[in-house]
Amino acid sequence: MKWLIALFMVAALLSVPVVSAKNTTEYTVRPSSGEIPPVSIQTYDSLTQGQTKTYYTNVGSSVNWLEVDLNCGDKTDSLSLTIYTPGSSRIGTYYDSSDGIIDGRIHIDIVPGQGYVEAGQWKYEAYGVSVVGTEDYNFNVAQH
Repeated sequence: MKWLIALFMVAALLSVPVVSAKNTTEYTVRPSSGEIPPVSIQTYDSLTQGQTKTYYTNVGSSVNWLEVDLNCGDKTDSLSLTIYTPGSSRIGTYYDSSDGIIDGRIHIDIVPGQGYVEAGQWKYEAYGVSVVGTEDYNFNVAQH
């Protein structure tokens, strides 16, 4: 009977995966310090209250950080920006105040904890949190 229990325990241990596939890259978000250089995506668009617009950019290999800039220039309306990695990990949702200045602009850098920014298609969702009428904005992403 003991050998049956031992056999069951060995079978149970062998059925558990030794390593699970998980993206261990962590990102830091910081206020951006510079003017945006030539960009990989440059969009002029508009949002209304409760509306979401989705954008994508392909990030190449050996990119040190991403500079993301959503600029409506209007402090009275509120937009948010949610950012996802190519592996569908949500980096976060950011607001006008996320860069330390309330100026109608979300201007941040996405910096990997180690190595390079994950290569592939990044996803960005601009959302009209509190908008009176229609809010025009520019959306830019630069790879450094």
